[in-house]
Amino acid sequence: PYFNKNGAAYVRGVTDEQLMTLRDNDMPTYIRLHTGGLESDYMLTNRMEALASFGQDDFDNYKFEYWTRKLAILQYFITGLFHYEMDLKEEDNELERDIVGHDIYSLTRHLHRPNMKFKRYTDYKELTKEEEKFVQRLGFRSLLNLLNPLIIGKTHFKFNESTSFNVGLGHSISPFGDYIDQNIWLKHNDLNIAFYARQFENRDNWFPAFGLSMNEYPLSRRCLLNVSGHVWQQPKDLDFNTSDSFSGGAIDTELKYFFETTKGIFLDGFSVDLGLIYKTKGFLPEEVNLDEHFGFRIGTTLRL
Repeated sequence: PYFNKNGAAYVRGVTDEQLMTLRDNDMPTYIRLHTGGLESDYMLTNRMEALASFGQDDFDNYKFEYWTRKLAILQYFITGLFHYEMDLKEEDNELERDIVGHDIYSLTRHLHRPNMKFKRYTDYKELTKEEEKFVQRLGFRSLLNLLNPLIIGKTHFKFNESTSFNVGLGHSISPFGDYIDQNIWLKHNDLNIAFYARQFENRDNWFPAFGLSMNEYPLSRRCLLNVSGHVWQQPKDLDFNTSDSFSGGAIDTELKYFFETTKGIFLDGFSVDLGLIYKTKGFLPEEVNLDEHFGFRIGTTLRL
């Protein structure tokens, strides 16, 4: 994003015609232009919570980033709890405009009134009473993100010397509304298990989802395995209004193979990481594709 003189972060370079075409032909993807940044921050904090709960890194190394991202999430959502005006005027040059304006206000207006005259920036005063209630719903639920022991630096609770756990709640937005998470992280020796129960809501209807993952299980001294499975019910066509639903799911695997470096170099080692994912149609946080998708990724991890 580009920060302008008013301190607003812009994603720009898109015409009104392109945005209107996307809105009219693929509303879930259009709404995700509004939700993508908050989705990313939410999942980054979720990954940091897993790191801390499994003892895979010292919390002191990333605690300020964790707290900053949590505050950034709350700062955006809680503007729905009171009358807040951005005072942003749409620039004359379409390519200089932010693609959506205030994410929460704009997605709320488009979800409730998808056929109204197109306008990028939405002021609080333009929201209807029903839309005000929706942004208040998001604002109050966002406070669930504070309900994690890591907020006060508590990384885990011990059952005994070989077994520990942590728990936490979370909230974020989706292309058709929002969702609430209940997370459990369980560590037993080298076994790191994470479980979540998730409740999606569109306008008035709830849809359940669940996920289970195994994190960095050592197949050998050099080879680590990550694997996760997800199942969900979501509104048909990812629609904001419908009570009809469909079922879907995903499986995601990743292998990390580590190489040690020469002693004296600043790195202890690095890995080559290969991941594979298959998902059905539906919304999965961090996964770009909303349709059925099979994909792979390759990368590296540095160990300091």
